[in-house]
Amino acid sequence: MKRRYLAFTFVEFVCVCCCLIVMMALILIANQKRSPSRSQMLNSVILRSVHTALVLYSQGNAGYFPGMDYRGNILPDSSVAHRYQIILENEYITPKDLISPDETVDKYLWKAGRVTSDMYSFSLLNLSDKKSSRLNEWRDTSNSEAAVACNRGIANGANHAIRAIHTQPELGLTEWRGSIAFNDNHVTFEATHDQLDTNYGDESFENDNLFDTVGASMVYEGVDQIVDSDE
Repeated sequence: MKRRYLAFTFVEFVCVCCCLIVMMALILIANQKRSPSRSQMLNSVILRSVHTALVLYSQGNAGYFPGMDYRGNILPDSSVAHRYQIILENEYITPKDLISPDETVDKYLWKAGRVTSDMYSFSLLNLSDKKSSRLNEWRDTSNSEAAVACNRGIANGANHAIRAIHTQPELGLTEWRGSIAFNDNHVTFEATHDQLDTNYGDESFENDNLFDTVGASMVYEGVDQIVDSDE
């Protein structure tokens, strides 16, 4: 009885190799879409340094972050720009550490005088509602579910969609993508702004929206302007 040997022809071998190469390429592309890029990872590192500066300031302010006095009272000027100005003037952070690597605003770097909203890339926790539970987290609490800073939101226009500087419009995407700093100093890079579970004081929020007026309510300009601009 003759034995039969199974063997690939050269053409079949080439076809198998091509299929494997295509599959590997698709897997790499999918992973790149899910994983933060190098600049996005650097963005997260910079945002962590922002939170670290807040904590360092709080050590000489009875545990409270800039924008509150040592008794926990909100300052007359609690705008985001003024809060950044406090940590800049006290040299807890440098002007470059307030700018995301994906932005080109070197000419707007703070040197002295008044800080303006084009000198930083990150929103801070809203302090405008004095009855809000979020005020309990504008201090060093080590709460891993309290978001206190993030990449700013930009209104996209159509259907009030919110995007960020990390959104990829060339792929037809409008959703917000960015880094979020929590009060225990961990930072995550997220592809959504409205599906976070957060906790502020004794109040918890499911599917919290960073740029809503409830829950986290991150502010970029002034004391209660949630997003950067309407485009």
